[in-house]
Amino acid sequence: MPDLGAALPFVVALVAVLVVVGVVALVVRATRRSPRARAAADEAVAEAAEALRRLDDAVDDLDVAFEAVDALDAPDAPTDLRRGRTAAHRARDRGFTDLWALDDRSAVPARRRDQARRIGRDLDTSRARIDALQSRLDEWAADSRLPAALRDAARVRRDGLLEATGDPDPLLGALRRRFDASDWIDAQRAADAAASAISDADAALRDAETDPTPSVLRRATAALRRAERNGRAVEDVHRMALQAAENADAELAAARDELDAAIAIASARPAECTPSADEMLRAAARELETAATAAVHRPREAIATVARVRETRDRALGAAVNARQRLEAARAALPGTLACARAALAAADARDDLPPIADRLQLARARRELAAARAATDAAEALANARAAWHAVPGALD
Repeated sequence: MPDLGAALPFVVALVAVLVVVGVVALVVRATRRSPRARAAADEAVAEAAEALRRLDDAVDDLDVAFEAVDALDAPDAPTDLRRGRTAAHRARDRGFTDLWALDDRSAVPARRRDQARRIGRDLDTSRARIDALQSRLDEWAADSRLPAALRDAARVRRDGLLEATGDPDPLLGALRRRFDASDWIDAQRAADAAASAISDADAALRDAETDPTPSVLRRATAALRRAERNGRAVEDVHRMALQAAENADAELAAARDELDAAIAIASARPAECTPSADEMLRAAARELETAATAAVHRPREAIATVARVRETRDRALGAAVNARQRLEAARAALPGTLACARAALAAADARDDLPPIADRLQLARARRELAAARAATDAAEALANARAAWHAVPGALD
């Protein structure tokens, strides 16, 4: 028979060790999830986001430098330069994806902190590679490009840009005659920004007459890129306003019928709808009628209102509609929602000031969702992506 008395101290010691291990594990677990750990994780995420901002700026500057020395598509540009630029773009894209993953605040804070620090280090390493690539580009350009020829090429790009974009005043005049300021103010801002950018480019090109150095040529190139972007924005707003004016009446009429049908469903089957569905739908109907009274002069606003009330309708009805009805509703709502997402992105892209990194993350997310909406073959999936894109653009729904 075993001697239980002799084994008792060993059992007691083993239990004590297990208790201590359990307590230590609980303490470590609590520490890794404590408010201090969460604050450290948030700080690490913010630092990683700033590293991404620096990388994003560096990639944009690199593109300007490549264009300034005619190396974007030049057949004589060395392979290592082209590959380095491609790698820089991929690193930036990967950085945005990695930062989105850090949005998950349900993750263990200590793990989220460590992941953010790793991402930040990787982003800084990529930026250092861009600095080295920039130096390599400058060396190649000094050996392979004549400064005067690059200055003349920039002047040719400037003249070609003005010829391609033309005078924005006729487009702005057409918008002013037909629509309220809310539907053309984005075009006016873009036109003013384009004119300012052309003025900056001209000043840089004048400086390049006596000082055709890389920094001066990059100034001219950056200004021309801003002018091109804003010139496109003027054309985009003009086109979207005319399309909205053409479609507003039909969209408003269709949305009115859809809301009437939705109110009938909510009244007949309230248990299957979202709480307060009837109130939500009637408020949406009033909003729609307000937009209809101003649609002639505010067609873009009317299209946006239709897209919003359709989203309210879908949210209010919930499970009260079947799969076929949801698909039909998605097909009706998709074109207008896509138009709203594109318009919001166009307005954001026309900004001349560099947005903060939080806005850049949102805009990158919006572009990704818009691309997914265009690629989707299922209308309901495409609509969900289009709505996500629209919602992601900072200030789009204010």
